[in-house]
Amino acid sequence: MGEDQARQDALFVNLILVFKNAALQQMGKLMNPVTGKVERNLEQARFSIDTLDMLKAKTAGNLSKELEQLLDTTLLELRMNYIDEVEREAEEKKPEEKKQEEREGAPSQAKDQEQPARGKQAEQSGEQVQQTADATSEISRKTQDVGTKAEAGKAKKKTSRVRRKQSKKGDDLG
Repeated sequence: MGEDQARQDALFVNLILVFKNAALQQMGKLMNPVTGKVERNLEQARFSIDTLDMLKAKTAGNLSKELEQLLDTTLLELRMNYIDEVEREAEEKKPEEKKQEEREGAPSQAKDQEQPARGKQAEQSGEQVQQTADATSEISRKTQDVGTKAEAGKAKKKTSRVRRKQSKKGDDLG
């Protein structure tokens, strides 16, 4: 992988992480660094997720396996968090219905069916988060390798120039 490609991959990872952090912040999962408060704006979070989804569609077939996996895992994680926040917002708007269900002691059938699905999603999400971490580490390692190789190449060129200059000086003296 060339130095330019490694740099492009690193920039792409950074772009994904910018939108991921923005979406998490907009969902109220992270503190807003400007205001120092946890704020929730699900409309903006949806926009950030949709932007990453558009990026995935526009780059289809042009990404390395690691970058594609990072993007897929990020989208899955954000969508799951988004669904949780939408549900939480709906629950906050209807506290009386929730209190009445608790008093009756009979949760709705939909909630009973939802629990196993959520467990499976959480398990898949955990695996995908690990895969994302692995892919990010691999990209970082490759980027560092390219940087190290580039520095070694520069040092080698500089050494060659110095030797040529020394050789010329020796020729001039002789």
